[in-house]
Amino acid sequence: MSGDAQTRAYVARQTAAGRTKKEIIRMLKRAIAREMFRCLTTAVTVPDIADLRPIRQAKNITLTTVAQHFGVWPTTISRLERGLSRDDDLTHAYRDWLQAA
Repeated sequence: MSGDAQTRAYVARQTAAGRTKKEIIRMLKRAIAREMFRCLTTAVTVPDIADLRPIRQAKNITLTTVAQHFGVWPTTISRLERGLSRDDDLTHAYRDWLQAA
């Protein structure tokens, strides 16, 4: 209630409307729950990663070479290729780099 500007504005509006601090906190909790539910139930498109490993292997490029190029550990690239971790920016950069190689 003291850190976020939107929350401070909301608290000020509710206080002006005559609500108690206890009521305002209850309302904030409900708003957070609604927002989290929306985040959990909204479908998110995930970039397809199934093509990364076959392309890399077809061009005889090692994980170490890719990792050195992007400045990350080979494990990071391996986990990305297997779908164990997600990094959309790295995925797009990696795909562009593979297609240019």
